[in-house]
Amino acid sequence: MGSVEDGMRKPLLNDGDDDTKKKSTCYSIFCNGLGTTPFYYGYAYGALTLLVLYLAMKTLSPEEATTVAASADYGDGVVRGGYRWPTAPMVEPISKTSFPFESKGLSPEAGMLLGVAIRLKKVVGVNFKVYAVGLYVNPAGARSALKEHQGEALDSLRTNSKLFSKMTNSNNFRKTLELRFLRSVGKEKLVETFNEGLAVRMRKALGMQGVTIVEEFLNHFGDMSAGQTLIFHIEKGSLSIKVHNKEAVKFSSPELASSMLDLYFGEQPTVGEDVKKNLIERVPALWLK
Repeated sequence: MGSVEDGMRKPLLNDGDDDTKKKSTCYSIFCNGLGTTPFYYGYAYGALTLLVLYLAMKTLSPEEATTVAASADYGDGVVRGGYRWPTAPMVEPISKTSFPFESKGLSPEAGMLLGVAIRLKKVVGVNFKVYAVGLYVNPAGARSALKEHQGEALDSLRTNSKLFSKMTNSNNFRKTLELRFLRSVGKEKLVETFNEGLAVRMRKALGMQGVTIVEEFLNHFGDMSAGQTLIFHIEKGSLSIKVHNKEAVKFSSPELASSMLDLYFGEQPTVGEDVKKNLIERVPALWLK
């Protein structure tokens, strides 16, 4: 004798519509595993959906999808050292995070904002915002190192491997990455994410000694909450890190500093191609008069 469950399934299974058959098959799988009433199916589906969303919010990995920002307005500008700095802030369009046109970061001298981007984590087709990032540079040093790119259009710069090779150099001019977190990320997950990219690069450069340096560096990471800032400051072959309101720590390792820059500007950037392209948006503005 057929059960109530069988009676409920048969009309669906006998229907000629292929899409309906697929739905009924899924229904059968859930009912066999979880019970004999539609209530269990609805309950299980809802619970699984909540679990997926929870894991998505807690997960951070190098995979991401971003949108290239439109060219920013430079504003009136202010003349410094014979060149006009753009004074308009840059707003990362997805998170609406605003970065001022200048920031000292960990330097006694203000750096010029070169570009902004967003780090996203994509799970089951949904993008989760992790942090917005702004790049500040010493403009005089940048003009000197990037002089062959003066007058080059932004679209060309964004595909120019020579430019990005200079961006990964830890000795040519000061670079500061300011990461503003848009959600809470635990230290363990943050360490896991950066370790994946840094360890490979440092092992290639220095062998196991490089891996040890990365471990020491990552020990200074901490839990990050929405609204807090993580700073990576690269200057003269060294990398300094400042986690929110903690004291900055300096690592005198050109290899580590270059590896950090390679995460963002290398041939295979861990953060994604669009982040890489967005962070150089104001390179043409280095030579404004």
